Amino acid sequence: MHKTRIFTTAVVVLISCCIHSFGADIIPKDWLSPEQLEQAENPIQQQLDTGRGMGGTAWDMAAVKDARLLLIYVKLYERLPDETSRKMLYSEQTAWLQHRQKAVASLTPEEGIKVSLDKALKQMEITDKRIAELQKRLKH
Repeated sequence: MHKTRIFTTAVVVLISCCIHSFGADIIPKDWLSPEQLEQAENPIQQQLDTGRGMGGTAWDMAAVKDARLLLIYVKLYERLPDETSRKMLYSEQTAWLQHRQKAVASLTPEEGIKVSLDKALKQMEITDKRIAELQKRLKH
């Protein structure tokens, strides 16, 4: 699972940089589909549901959710009518990422592994809300 987290995080960072630099039309249609993310997500969620894996598994799931968010973000970005709208979405997403990072960093539970688990769970909670928000915008 650690390799999944590293790979997904690297992909998210690379694609995020490319979107801003080269435009949104950079993800091939057959790559990193929602179905592929679901295949990665299901076994991780099962581990979380059974309490196995704790912090590491939670961070794996957080990375998968970030990849899902990225796909939705790119779809929305591509549908925007002009560069001004795209810059506004980019700025909005940047501010949202900073807010999420601060919210997660502010958690300071007392136990060592619990800190990591709580932070991962908080990041997933915030990310799930953002996914729902962007999906709603895609439908309109």
